[in-house]
Amino acid sequence: MNRKMRSLPRLLGWAGLVILFAVLTTACQGKKAESPMGGPLVDSVTPDEVKGVLGTANDYASGVLDVTQGSGELIIAYRHYDADLRNFEADFAAEMASRIQALYKKFKSLDRVRFQVTANTATAPDLWQPFTEFAVDRKTVEEIHWTGFLAKYLEDLALKNRK
Repeated sequence: MNRKMRSLPRLLGWAGLVILFAVLTTACQGKKAESPMGGPLVDSVTPDEVKGVLGTANDYASGVLDVTQGSGELIIAYRHYDADLRNFEADFAAEMASRIQALYKKFKSLDRVRFQVTANTATAPDLWQPFTEFAVDRKTVEEIHWTGFLAKYLEDLALKNRK
């Protein structure tokens, strides 16, 4: 990932995005997640249940920011925190492989999940930028079986769909 200094206007734009995510996350806490049709998310999955599996994001930890229902898929806004700011794709994939397997193990009727991922930047620890977006489905995760192979698959997806 290119670590050059970004211009101030662009950084302020990302700060606004982070504030929006924080507001949405706060608004959803403690409430049952609902689809646009007014019903519960897939298999009555709540944002708190997803956070219980994937972790809750904060300034120095990877985790879920928000969970919503998309058209036939669960959409997870995820924040990846990389402490050493190197090897983003490999570190991200290694972290996510076991978490995604645990997500599918816990929610048996869950099929397609789209991840919208932001990551910390080298310019300041509290600034986040779009990193990657990808989707996985139950069939693919079950066919891959081994966490190491899933990590390589996720790394390839992250590189292919890098923002």
